[in-house]
Amino acid sequence: MTTYVRHPLTAVWAVLTVVTVVSWLTARDGGASHHLNATVTVVVLLIAAVKTQLVIWHFMEVRDAPRWLKVTTNGWLVAVVGLLLGFYFAAL
Repeated sequence: MTTYVRHPLTAVWAVLTVVTVVSWLTARDGGASHHLNATVTVVVLLIAAVKTQLVIWHFMEVRDAPRWLKVTTNGWLVAVVGLLLGFYFAAL
């Protein structure tokens, strides 16, 4: 049992769980319903980006992959978050 607790993936999983709760609390307390709040949207998207990075690096084991794969996954993540934010702010 203690080997599971001491495993690095357990710590990453715990961080992902805490960050998910923080994201939910941020979105829940973001203001009146059906009212767009740019700050809340940006914070939630950035939290999602951090979670995605943790999953890619730790659960997909990209942290030990060749440099080209690290650069590709990081570029993909930056591009997706950038596009989402761009589309969001273009629609405001």
